[in-house]
Amino acid sequence: MTREALRSRPVQTRSQEMVSRILDATAQVLTTRGYDGLSTNRVAEQAAVSIGSLYRYFEDKEQLVEQLRRRVNDELLAELTESMIRSSELEPYAGTRTVLVTLVEGLERHRGVMRALIDGVPMGSQANRLPEVERQLSQFARLGVASRLPGLPRAEIEARLYLAMGMTLNACLRIALERPPDLDRERLIDLVASMLLAGLGHERSD
Repeated sequence: MTREALRSRPVQTRSQEMVSRILDATAQVLTTRGYDGLSTNRVAEQAAVSIGSLYRYFEDKEQLVEQLRRRVNDELLAELTESMIRSSELEPYAGTRTVLVTLVEGLERHRGVMRALIDGVPMGSQANRLPEVERQLSQFARLGVASRLPGLPRAEIEARLYLAMGMTLNACLRIALERPPDLDRERLIDLVASMLLAGLGHERSD
């Protein structure tokens, strides 16, 4: 069993509902108390389940957080996929902005969990808490670069994507989690969309 896998796979509907309730409780405790204040006992109490029931599926708080991260990640990926399908019918700037708005809104909805993951969870030098989301964004952007700059060497494409995706995800996290009240959210998203397109070889035409 990998470190991320559940101890027991929830097959029955009742078991799936219990795991979902435990993860909901984990999100609530993370939001109110942060990672340092998270414990299996607090999660069990918040979820109104016995500690034995919690340990049937989760080994410790680290596994709770990882499963919660995966659930948030899966939700974001599903939303981004739908957004990318819609954006494929739009011109580059509008399509890019559509995807960015979807990402920022998703991060805002999970603000408490994301803040705890970024500020509290020990992950060594791995700063990216959402690598799957970054890969999804890279695939979307790669198609655009290939169509606009067909002669660009592969190494140059990968270099631009590497830097642009890191900048984009971090910028969206800052907008969703740290934006000062005097900065306009929509203007910030406009700037990220423009910088992303410029970095990938496409200037916005107004």
